[in-house]
Amino acid sequence: MKPAHNGGVQAARGTPAFTLIELMVAIAIIAVILTIGIPFVRTAIDSPRGINGAVRMVEDACRDTRAKAILEQAPAELIIRRADGSFSIGGAAGASSQAESPDVAGNEWRMADRPAGRGSSAQTEFKRPYPAKLPEGVRIEGLFINGLDWTEDEEARVLFRPNGTSDAMSIVLESDENEFRNIWLEVVTGLPEVETDRLRFRGR
Repeated sequence: MKPAHNGGVQAARGTPAFTLIELMVAIAIIAVILTIGIPFVRTAIDSPRGINGAVRMVEDACRDTRAKAILEQAPAELIIRRADGSFSIGGAAGASSQAESPDVAGNEWRMADRPAGRGSSAQTEFKRPYPAKLPEGVRIEGLFINGLDWTEDEEARVLFRPNGTSDAMSIVLESDENEFRNIWLEVVTGLPEVETDRLRFRGR
C-alpha cells in the first residue's frame, strides 16, 4: 500500500492551472484593448459638458490664443462664431506685433511671459483641438468686445498681443437649465476671469 500523502500530491498535480504562454497571451490581449480604448475614454473625459465644461473650454481658448501670441511673437486672434458656438485660433491679418501693442506699466509679467529673443518660431501646443465647440445645451447669450455689442454678428474676433495684453472681451453663456456664466478678459494680462453673479456681469 502506498503512503496516504501520495494521493494528496497526485490530486494537486491534477488541479487545472494557467500556463505561462496562456498568461502572456491574456496580458497581450488586455494591452491591446487598453491601447485602443484609452484614447476614446480620454476624449470622453476631456469633452466639455454642461455650463461648467463650456466655461473651461472658453478659458482654454483664451489662454491658448494668448500663448500663441506670446510664444510666436505675433498678434493672434480668437475667432468666435455665435451661430454654431465654435471657437478657433488664427493669426491677426495685417497686424503689427509691436506697433499696435499699447505700452503697459509694470514690465515684470511681460518679461516672464515673453520667450528669449525676438521673432521666436516656437510652435504653441494647444490644450484642445480647434475649432472647439460649446457643449450641447449651452449657447452664447451675449458677446461684447471693446465696449461694442457683437452678439448678433456672424463672426467676432478678439485680438491678443505679443506683450500679453488683449482686447476687452465679455462673453455670457446660457444653458438649457437657465444657468448663466460671464467670462471676461483682463486687458492688462489677457487672462480670463469668470463671474457667476448676474448682477456683476460685465459689458451688459
